[in-house]
Amino acid sequence: MRHIQLRISDLANVTGYSRFQIRGLLEEVFRNPVLGRKGGSQQTFSPQELLVVAVACEIEETFGVARKKLALVGGALSRTLQGPRAMNRDARLLVSFTPPAAMYLDNGAPVIEGLVLGLGVLFAKVDGYLGVSGLSHDNAQTLLPLPPAIATARRVGGSRRR
Repeated sequence: MRHIQLRISDLANVTGYSRFQIRGLLEEVFRNPVLGRKGGSQQTFSPQELLVVAVACEIEETFGVARKKLALVGGALSRTLQGPRAMNRDARLLVSFTPPAAMYLDNGAPVIEGLVLGLGVLFAKVDGYLGVSGLSHDNAQTLLPLPPAIATARRVGGSRRR
């Protein structure tokens, strides 16, 4: 299986943030543990890290959570979203700031006090960008609508005989 390496521009494409906003988010929220790997001058990210950044951007943008507050749960977000879990498009994420924690919720799981975020839309957005979902046609590769054509054998080299 091919290892997918994403760059900051990929994170920006999925989240709608600029590259500078993404860098700021990474520096302020995900200092420890650091997301991404430095390879020369480029920083690369895994698809799981793309999901973590997309969730952090959604929390910041939709709920207006300041980055200082978000930094409290940055490590918990990263551990929760990168760990193994059952596939569930109706899953939710419960984020608590006192004490700092993040919990992956399946269907019917009781919700204690905290911020609850539906993950289905973010899963679809990330999967669509990576081309592993049939739900999004924005960035995924598709078949081209080419008309049928007749292919003929062509001689390589030599002169034509008449």
